[in-house]
Amino acid sequence: MNNRRLFPTRLPAVLAAVMVCLAAAPAAMAQWAVASTKSLGFPRPGLEIIESECRNGEATARLTAIVFKEKAFTLRVVDSPSPGNAILENTLRHAGIPAGVNGGYFHPDFTPIGLVVSEGKTLHSYENAKLLSGILGADAQGRITILRSPDYRRKPPAFRDAIQCGPMLVEHGKPVQGLNASRIARRTAAATGPNGSTALVYITSVSLEDAANILALPNIFGSWAPRSALNLDGGTSSGLWADAVVSLPEIKRVRNFLGVMPRD
Repeated sequence: MNNRRLFPTRLPAVLAAVMVCLAAAPAAMAQWAVASTKSLGFPRPGLEIIESECRNGEATARLTAIVFKEKAFTLRVVDSPSPGNAILENTLRHAGIPAGVNGGYFHPDFTPIGLVVSEGKTLHSYENAKLLSGILGADAQGRITILRSPDYRRKPPAFRDAIQCGPMLVEHGKPVQGLNASRIARRTAAATGPNGSTALVYITSVSLEDAANILALPNIFGSWAPRSALNLDGGTSSGLWADAVVSLPEIKRVRNFLGVMPRD
C-alpha cells in the first residue's frame, strides 16, 4: 500500500490544530503587568500618592495608593462619628488626618463585623468567619502588621489600632491562590512590604484574584511590592482620599475608616 498519499490529506488538519493552539496560547498565558506608574503628589512630606495603570491583554485596571514608611507615619482606625451619614473626606479632615481609605465590613445597621480597635479601645470583638481571614494592626510604637486571624487569636499582639477583614490577597510576596475570579468590583486593600513600607490601595473594578495578582507585581508601588496584603471592604464602600491630591469618594456610607497619621 502506498502510504505517501495519507500525509497530504492529514497535514492540513494537523496544522490547523497547531495554529489554533498557538493562537490560544497568548490568551491563556496573559498576565497582569504594570503599564505605567506616576506620582500624583505628596499630601505631607514622606506621604506619597502613586497611580499605576495595569494591563492584562485587553483588560485595564488603575491602582491608586497612599504609600509611606512606618518610621514616619502609622495607621489609625477612625470610627464613624455618625454611622450612615459620615463620609471619608469630612471624617478624616475633622480628625486632622491627611489621607486614608474606607475600613472594614459592617452589618446593615452599621454594627461592625470582626475585630475593631481604635486608639487602644476595642470597639468590636474578634470573630471567627471564613471571610475575616486577616487582621491589620498598628502597635503603640507605630509598627504595622498584617497577620492571619488564627495567628492573632493564638497570641494577640498589643495593637493600638486594628481591623479584622479579608480575604488575604498576598502572603510572602505571592498572590493567594483560590480567590474568586468572577465577581468584579472596586477594591480597597492594605499592604505591607520591606523596610516598614506600607500602602493603602484603591483598585478599579477587578476580581479578588486579579487584585491579588496586581498587588504581587514587582515594583507595583514604584520601588517595592507587598509581602502581605489584606482585602478591605470593597465595592460601593471603596473610597480613597488624600488632602489636596486625590479624592475617590465612596458611594455607600461605611462604619469606619483607615487613616494615615504622622507618628508622634
